Amino acid sequence: MRDHYEAAGKVASAAIANGDTIVHSYDTSSNELGHFGLHIESRNTTVRVDADPAAEYLSGSAVTRLTNKDGFSPRNLPKAKAAREVIIEDRDLRDFDGDIHVLEYQDGNDSTEIFDGIRVVCPIYAYNPGFGLQEYREVINNLVFRGRETFDIVADELDIDLTGEKPIEPESDEGSSRTFY
Repeated sequence: MRDHYEAAGKVASAAIANGDTIVHSYDTSSNELGHFGLHIESRNTTVRVDADPAAEYLSGSAVTRLTNKDGFSPRNLPKAKAAREVIIEDRDLRDFDGDIHVLEYQDGNDSTEIFDGIRVVCPIYAYNPGFGLQEYREVINNLVFRGRETFDIVADELDIDLTGEKPIEPESDEGSSRTFY
């Protein structure tokens, strides 16, 4: 088994050298498998780095959500299926070493899958001996750029107005659930 702690240490070291901030670290001690990760703040985006000891690489992800933006109500959001279709139709969006997932919002009263945002996931090859600051910058810049670009393209194609000014007001005391694929 590869030393995923050392690989994550390379990522943390490169993050600090890049001027990024390690906001949070976590480990899933309840599963005894050694999964853990980091949340890194880079260019006003939180990037999550997951270390799975059984994987051949670390996994980096960045999320952009509509429900985190001021002025949006879930009832004004388009269906998640429409966002998936935009991503499928635009081959340039999918032409990279990674995946794009559509995030969904489901309120407790309706089972309709509503578009809530984008999650971009890329491998981070920190086990490679040459991994350093340059490779870190490339993958982080790719995650941040691709996430924002994909979100903006989907929002434009689905005519989502991103200029709202009012904060989201909860409709009830009941919680909502968020899912992604």
